[in-house]
Amino acid sequence: MHFAPGWEARLRAVGLNTFEAAFLCKRGTLVRRSGSSEVRRIELEGDGEAEPRVLFLKKYWVARRAQLRSRVFRGTLFGASKVRREFSNLLLLNAWQRSEAAPVAFGEERRAGWLWRSFLITTGIAGAMAVDAFIRDVLPHLPAAARRSSRRELLQQVAGLTREMHARQFTHGDLYWRNMIIAEDDLARISLIDMPRGRRHAQVLSVAARARDLAALDAPATGFFRRTERLRFLLEYRQTRCLDASGKELIRQVLKLAAPMRRRQLDHVGVEAAEHTGGSTAETALC
Repeated sequence: MHFAPGWEARLRAVGLNTFEAAFLCKRGTLVRRSGSSEVRRIELEGDGEAEPRVLFLKKYWVARRAQLRSRVFRGTLFGASKVRREFSNLLLLNAWQRSEAAPVAFGEERRAGWLWRSFLITTGIAGAMAVDAFIRDVLPHLPAAARRSSRRELLQQVAGLTREMHARQFTHGDLYWRNMIIAEDDLARISLIDMPRGRRHAQVLSVAARARDLAALDAPATGFFRRTERLRFLLEYRQTRCLDASGKELIRQVLKLAAPMRRRQLDHVGVEAAEHTGGSTAETALC
């Protein structure tokens, strides 16, 4: 096990300071479970020295031996495990003040070098709402003026967050709307979560590296945002009023990568109809 500074004593007090205790924990609420993973929400009561906190406990295990072979170079045998990568990435994002979800602890169990069980504990975010839920469930019901201003602010905040992350040579790897969390209805407090594929690159990001993150954001956008808004987002991301040749090349790559993801991401955010406000942002990328 590895603990973030200041957390070992708190976890010991609630009996979660050993690998077996944490992995077998049934406390709290089951959020999600599959054949080889589980997520639980746990509320810690406050005491004289610590405030009440919400923790999320993610568990992963090998259910089939085929998992060992398919992930041999992704932490199962070689390289860092998913929980170790996400723990490290959250430390970075916390240092940059770009996530209010803090890493608490992670644990790994290996047998003859092979990873069989692992878990990650992180803190929750106050008043958390995923960006996809905000766009789908909140924006449509706001008064017209508030809806327009919220749409603009949301695009600006997400563009700024993505720009800053990429300026630090970091890519998220799963930058879908569900992995951005708004705290307490404040669009200025958007946190990044779920980033086991995130990585910090040794060199300035290529167009292709940036396009992969931007494509994940654009994939469901055709169901909710106009082409002009999608273009405005990219202009805000690039901090320019006009797209030059490199900007248009970025748009082409984003659209190419987003196209095969659109149907699945639109389904995920609950859009049943076909794309209705879509179209190529490249068509309007002229100044």
